Amino acid sequence: MTLFLFLKQIVDMLYQYRILDYIMVIWVVLLLLYQVALVRPDIRKNVTLADGIVLLLGTLLTVNFVRSQSGYEIYFKVMSAFLMYFVGRIYYDRIKECYGALVTASYFIVYVSLAERIHRFGFALGTVRDAGGGFYFYDTDLAFAMILAMVFIAMFGKNSVFKLITIFIVCPYMVIFSDAGIQVMLMFAVYAVIAIYVMELIFRKKKMFNYLLTIIVLGLIAIVIFIYLPVFGVDNNVLMAKIFDGHFLNSSSMNDRYAAWQEALNEIEKSGIAGRLFGVGMGAEITIRSLYIKIFYSMGTAGLLLSAMLIVAVMYYVTKVDDRKTFYLAVIMAVVLLGTGVTVNSMESTQMSWFPLLFAGMVVSSAQEEKDEQLLQEE
Repeated sequence: MTLFLFLKQIVDMLYQYRILDYIMVIWVVLLLLYQVALVRPDIRKNVTLADGIVLLLGTLLTVNFVRSQSGYEIYFKVMSAFLMYFVGRIYYDRIKECYGALVTASYFIVYVSLAERIHRFGFALGTVRDAGGGFYFYDTDLAFAMILAMVFIAMFGKNSVFKLITIFIVCPYMVIFSDAGIQVMLMFAVYAVIAIYVMELIFRKKKMFNYLLTIIVLGLIAIVIFIYLPVFGVDNNVLMAKIFDGHFLNSSSMNDRYAAWQEALNEIEKSGIAGRLFGVGMGAEITIRSLYIKIFYSMGTAGLLLSAMLIVAVMYYVTKVDDRKTFYLAVIMAVVLLGTGVTVNSMESTQMSWFPLLFAGMVVSSAQEEKDEQLLQEE
């Protein structure tokens, strides 16, 4: 597991070599089979609502894949993310012992990416406004990786000047100068969540900082709703132009997305009631840069409801976990996956979906274990 977690971030950096992703998925399957055969868990006793929802989503996705007979790569990526959820469920204790591997890999990809950028642009780094993705497929992929690395280093790395330089200078530089607007916004949101965690450790006011965290999450949800308003016919052209013509969001890119989103919604409408309920198909023939609209396109209203239920179920277990570091990490993972999903189909990227789903599974198992321990103490 240590080697797997270390290599995962490096494989993400080398995304152009697709064979590495396939090897990682085979590795995941072998990990699951080995642990199940070794431990032989009582599935009936340990199954949770979240597990059932993931299985239903996988079943619905499989039915639509068979029905459309296309989109194998999409199906492969999303199903592999569901597998990672179950890896988190089964290996949660072992993964907690491997956080050092995550930190080491994070430092590696950050400074290899920085070295690549220096190699391309020299030391005039401050003049670079669109450095692209470097070793990664897109600038969004690179920015996501830097944010994820920053989170692992901040939460699990040993305190040092080098750590502070990495998370407050190098990582922000790599994100801000990659022309990935939505990721810049998410990075600041993640910094806010980490700051709340640090203040909670200092002041020991759990309830107060929970309220503050709730306000931030609700604020992010409000921003997401606002961004999607034009899709549903609510459009203030003047206001939208002021927002999207800034540094973070590009009006031309957003207009292209709105056109593509509307086209996808029109296809759903043409498919009738069945399409609206269970989806049109895998959508391999079109590009939909939105997690939410892609779920609706692929799995219909049923998929959207199941996805919302999964989020609520996982967050329920998050609130039951006593380990505050695990709690905050789960919140951060949800923020980066769902936030990136506003303008990118993040579930179809193993880089963006694997770690959030892994930690979702860990949270469910941790909460379940703590509940069992409490019951044993009461007896």
